[in-house]
This record gives sequence, structure tokens and C-alpha cells, in this order.
Amino acid sequence: MTEPRWQTVAYKRRALLALLVLGQTTFGVWLLSHSLSMTQQGWPAVLLVVLFSILFTWIGLGFWTAVFGFAMLRRGGDPHSLSRRFSGCAGAGSFKGRLALVMPVCHEPVQRSLGNLQAVYQELEDKGWHNQLDVYVLSDSQDPEVWLEEQATCAELSAGMAAGNRLFYRRRRVNLNFKSGNIADFLRRWGARYRYMVVLDADSLLTASAIEKLVQLMEQRPRAGIIQTAPRLVRADTRFARLQQFANRCYGRIHSAGLAAIQLGDANYWGHNAIIRVAPFMAHCGLRKLRGWGLFRGPILSHDYLESALMGRAGFEVWLEPAIAGSYEESPPTLGDDLIRDRRWCRGNLQHLVPLLTMTKLRFAHRLALLTGILAYLASPLWLAFLALSGYLAMAGTPVSQPLPGLIGVSSTGWNLAGACLIGLTVTTLLGPRILALVDQCLARRERLFGGRWRMAASTVIETLISLILAPIRMIAHSGHVAGAVVNSSLRWQGQNRTGAGGLEEALQHFARPALVCAGVLILIQWFSPNLTLWALPVTIPVLIAPLLTVWLAGKRTGQQMVIPEQASPVPVIARASMDHPQNNRLPSLSWFEQTVLSPRYHCWRQRQPGPSGGSKQRVLNALVNQCAAQGPDALTSSQISLLCDHPKAMQSLHLKAWQSEPDSPWGRALARLSLNLSPIQTATHTHRNQPEHSPWIGVAS
Repeated sequence: MTEPRWQTVAYKRRALLALLVLGQTTFGVWLLSHSLSMTQQGWPAVLLVVLFSILFTWIGLGFWTAVFGFAMLRRGGDPHSLSRRFSGCAGAGSFKGRLALVMPVCHEPVQRSLGNLQAVYQELEDKGWHNQLDVYVLSDSQDPEVWLEEQATCAELSAGMAAGNRLFYRRRRVNLNFKSGNIADFLRRWGARYRYMVVLDADSLLTASAIEKLVQLMEQRPRAGIIQTAPRLVRADTRFARLQQFANRCYGRIHSAGLAAIQLGDANYWGHNAIIRVAPFMAHCGLRKLRGWGLFRGPILSHDYLESALMGRAGFEVWLEPAIAGSYEESPPTLGDDLIRDRRWCRGNLQHLVPLLTMTKLRFAHRLALLTGILAYLASPLWLAFLALSGYLAMAGTPVSQPLPGLIGVSSTGWNLAGACLIGLTVTTLLGPRILALVDQCLARRERLFGGRWRMAASTVIETLISLILAPIRMIAHSGHVAGAVVNSSLRWQGQNRTGAGGLEEALQHFARPALVCAGVLILIQWFSPNLTLWALPVTIPVLIAPLLTVWLAGKRTGQQMVIPEQASPVPVIARASMDHPQNNRLPSLSWFEQTVLSPRYHCWRQRQPGPSGGSKQRVLNALVNQCAAQGPDALTSSQISLLCDHPKAMQSLHLKAWQSEPDSPWGRALARLSLNLSPIQTATHTHRNQPEHSPWIGVAS
């Protein structure tokens, strides 16, 4: 019997999912309509039912996806996944093409992010991949103190590689179209050299076995355009990150399995920890700027979902393969950092409304993915509107003598049966995936990886309680993100905080205003309808204590209460990334720019040397050199320093002038600081200020 096409299987699974979700929503709407009292009829009640149906469909989709994942894991995995269908095939060993390992960065912690890249490359080098692999660091950093360190660190990494000429550093001087523009710039210049590229984020880690498996599947499935792994969260140092990590490792297994089972070859690309077939990606996945107004004008921030949709439109498959182990990333260390990242994602996801409505020939699954991405953030203002409308109906239709509003299942005469059933259905829908995840871990005999059955259950209870406390905070914050996107408020694109910290002052900057608004709302509720104050507390108290809660969650974890599998079975690539950071050759008393000017032996120019400058540009460079030589680096802006650093001849001229400067000048004082960090022999060599031929300028690598 021939194997059924995956499209047919996918249609059947999606039809079943739709039937289950819509059936549950219909039942929930029926219960809600029967729980509303006669005094609560009219347009507010109709609007409440509409909001409820949207939100209940949303949470029902997550619940039944988890059920699908649980069912697939119980049968030993999805037989239609690429990992199962090609599990015994050898493809990577016979791979004769070239592979690019690409890491876009933008103002990231340099030593940490490039330490991750070093760990991944060393694993591949140990497996003998260095002859088929090129590594690219694609920088959008504009601060010269950051990108000079990136260049210097890449030079150190290159020197330590078996094939040192396989690492390339490229910094864009003009940051067009954010990360997608950075990748596009790489592909225009060098994409034709490679059959596949593996895209990493600054916090990504992939084992050599995972990359080999991705290449193998690509070789065996020519119609696969993108294969996405399901990254596990690791290296959590704060309480907040630890909670996120436990949730990902304990519950994420059934969610990713369910998502993969429903999407099959119509999955989504998540922007990192994935392999891409370069030729069709270059041909079909270019992103045009939006030509609308406000939010819907300019480059698309969230490029990944749209790129997978374009790949699918071109006839290529996109697969999510959670069975591929060895894919890791990190969680934002604090709640504030998590919400800052969500602000970018919110704006990018809302921009998907334009291609969702205007782009032709997209597959239905990819349209649905774009829609769910939009709803992921619209759900928060919808929940807020639902709660506000519920409170209005309770105040308008509930007598003062009634202790609790009939809307939520309790009336003056006792329990409203329909409302009570609705509460039970809602709780089951929200908490059911966690229960299924615990059952799955126990049935798979994986509970020991989480410290045993009882510790895993206790960790789940703690994580669930804190998630419930954080839910109102996220709702308020995401509602603000949506409002900011709608009015097109300014958004700064910058690197993420990866290492924690953050005190009360920073927390107050994030949450003081929402806390004050929430306090005002609570006072009004107590003033006009004191019977509702009790029901408002679960929503308002978390927002009121958000600054203190954020500071506590940002603290370093104490002990190992929440155990994850990587603790029971350490992964070499994680251990290597945690211990072996690239050597940092920055001298402690000098900035990177001062060090580059005075002692370029610590810095290797890896970018293409610009052509000869003439005319007005040369006059500008000469003026900057003279100004910097006379007044020091503080006299220049970051963009002016970057302009100098991009022109080696100008830097050489500045180097000679700096070494001939007077002792009491800015560069003279910098030279004094430099001498404190050099050995006596180096100091003797460098003190020939009036003999420039002894300077340590090393030239420019073209």
C-alpha cells in the first residue's frame, strides 16, 4: 500500500482540530448565555458573548494542540514527520556541497554570543566539517565600542580555528530592514556559494549531531525549503528565566509535537535554529516594504512567519521537527526584558495583517499561522475589554445586596449551574495542557530528568501559580504594546539583555505607570461597587506589586529546585559555551577605540578595505583625524568614530598623530594608561614616539 500524501493527512487532522475547537467554543458560548441574568441582556451582553467566543476559541486551540501532541507522543512519534520517515537514511556523510553557519548580531553581549558560536563551530570541527563549512558573523551594531570588540573577538576566534579563513565578519554600515535585511545582504553577496545555511541567533546553540541531522533531512527531502527545530531553553540564571526554562522543558514537548503534527509540511520558520535551502529562499522569500500608513509602512519586523509562507507559496515545504535533539536557546533573564522583546514581536505580528489580507496564493495553514500570530497579542486587549465589560454588566445588573455577580456563576440564591460548568471548562482548558504534560513525562519515564515525580509536580505548581500572577501584568503590558503599535510610537531596535540584573529603579520605569492606573481603577471600583472589589483583586494586585515582583524574579536562583534534563545529562556544547568564552584582549584602562588607535596589534581588520577617498569625503576624514588627534575621542560622535574606523588610512594617520602627542594631551594620557598594561619590552618598543616607523600598525586585510 502506498504511503498517503502528507497533505491529505494534514487536512484530516486540521478538520478534526477545527471540529474540536469550534465544538468546545459553541458549548462554552451556550453556557455563558445561560449564566447571564435577564437584567444583563442587550448589546453589552451580545458584545460580551462575541469577545468570549474569540477568546475561548484562542485558548481552545492551545488546549487541543496539546492533546494532539500527547496523542502523537503516546504512539511513539508522528509517522509522517521527516525524522521518522528518514530515520535510517544516511545523507550528511555524502553531502558534497557547502554549508554556511550564519549569526546576525546587533549590540549583543559580544563574548557571550560569540562564545556560543565558538562552541557550535568547535563541535562541527571535531566532526570534520571544517572543509565544507563557512561561518559568518553579520553585524548591524553601530556603536563602535561594540563592533570593534566584535571584530577583535572574531579575529581571535579565527586564529584558533583549524581552518582560520572560514570565519568571516561583515558589518553593515547602513541597517536596512533590520535582521531580514542583514540576511538578505549576506545572500546577495555570498548566497550563491552555498546549498544550505543554518541561521543562529546570538543566544543559539546547536550540537553537531543536530546540524548533521538537518543536512541529512534536507538531502533526503528535495522539496523541503526550511526545516525548523524546536529549541529548548537552557542556561537560566535568574528566577524568571528558570521558570520559563522549566515550562519549556516540561510542557513544551507536547505543544511542539502537536503543532508539528497539525502543520506537517506547512510549518513555520521561527527565524533561528533552522536550516534553509538557499536557492529557493533567495528566489522567493524577499520581503518588500509595506506601503501603507503608520504601523503598516516600512520594513516588516517579524520576517520569519512571512518567509515560511512565501516558501510554501513557491511550492516548497516547511517542516517543524521537534524530534531533533540538540537545539537550544536562552530565555530573557527578567520580566522587563521579556516584555521589551514582546513589544518588537507585537509590532511585527500586527504588520502581518497586510500580507494576510492582500497576498495571493498563500497556503491556508500559513494564513492561519499569520492570524494566530496577530491574535497572540490582540488577545490581551480583548481580555481587558472582556473583563471591563463583565464588570460593567455586573454593576448594571446585579443588586447591591447580591454578594457575587451572577455572570461568573454565583447568584443570590446559590450556584448558577451553567456558570459553574463554564468556570470548570475554562479551568480545564487553561490547566489541561500542564496536566497532560506531567502525565506524558511520567508515561515516558522521564520524571527523573526533572528531579523525580514529586519534585516535578511541585515545580509545576510553583510555575503555574507565578504564571497566574504574571498573567494580568502581561495583559496590561501587551495591551499597551498594541496601543503603541496602533499609534505608531517610536521603537528602538537594539540587542537584548542576556545576563540578568536590573534593580527597583528599572522596574519602576517599566511598571510604575500601570500600577498607578490600576490603583485608580481599584479605588473607583470600591467607590461605585464595593461588592466587585473582591473579584478585581486577582487582576489588580499583581499589577500593583509588579515592580517588587520583577526585582525578585530578576534575582539569581537559589539552589536547584527546578531541575531540567540538561542537569541530569549535561550537554557538551552547553558546557563548552558556558566555560570557554573567546579571549578578550581589551586592555582595562582603554576603550576599544583608544586601543585600536594606539595598539592595533590587538585588532585585526577583516572587512574589505574601502576604495580611495577623495574630494569632500577626504577633507571630512582629514578634519576628523585632526580634531580627534587634538581633542581626543570624546570630541567625536559615535558615527564619526565609526567613519574613521571604516577607513584604515585615516586610522593610520590618527595612529601616528596620537603617538606623537604631548604627555598632557588626551592621547598622551591614553598612552600613559597603555604603558601600564604593557610588558617592559613592549613599553620600550612603543616609547619611540618620534620614530613612527616603529609603530605597531598591522595594516588592513582586504
